[in-house]
Amino acid sequence: MSENQEFSLPEDFFDRNPMSGKTTSGHLSYFQMWTLYEPDFDNWIDDEVVSNFDEQRKNTLLEERAVIESLNGPEEIINYMRKPIEISNRNLLCRRAVEMGEDLFPLLIDRLSKNGWDLFIECAMLSLSRAEDVYIDRVAEEFLSFRNAYARAAATVLLAFRERNGSLQDLYSLYLDLRSSGDEEDYDLSETVLFSIYLLSGRLKNLQEDLSSMIGDVFK
Repeated sequence: MSENQEFSLPEDFFDRNPMSGKTTSGHLSYFQMWTLYEPDFDNWIDDEVVSNFDEQRKNTLLEERAVIESLNGPEEIINYMRKPIEISNRNLLCRRAVEMGEDLFPLLIDRLSKNGWDLFIECAMLSLSRAEDVYIDRVAEEFLSFRNAYARAAATVLLAFRERNGSLQDLYSLYLDLRSSGDEEDYDLSETVLFSIYLLSGRLKNLQEDLSSMIGDVFK
């Protein structure tokens, strides 16, 4: 659907589709997008999380950081997104991806459209959260054709984070498809899409404050 076309949700949509109150992958994805360039979050991770690691895990974290800093070119960065790494290092990796800009994002979206690996999808969306508008436009145009359902649902958080109001009809369509499929995993993913619809519709005014409570008062 073109972004200049108007679409309105059914009047009773929010009454008939309340959020469950559970933390979804959408909440976590939004939180990571929001804090990607927040130095306070990095400091909190170091002070409250990394400081409690045993020596072996601290050494692993430092080794990961060294590898990430040494990655050369878009292919190496994209390939490293498939690896399970510490969350603070994931942020570092995604910031490196953002630095690559136009050399990386077209290739990243190509891979995203076909990939079914959750870790890669999460890293890709986090990196794209700070991409230029042209790449968000492409995701908006293509996400419904992504091969993997998790990737389609994750893309809705990206589009809501970037306030792509013109994508609301596509989010609604995906929500209905996932909700009615009869598959338990699809139903869980529909909760992520519902979160994105609420966010895009301006129904989560205190979201950042609510999410901040997950890690104390760092951002208040």
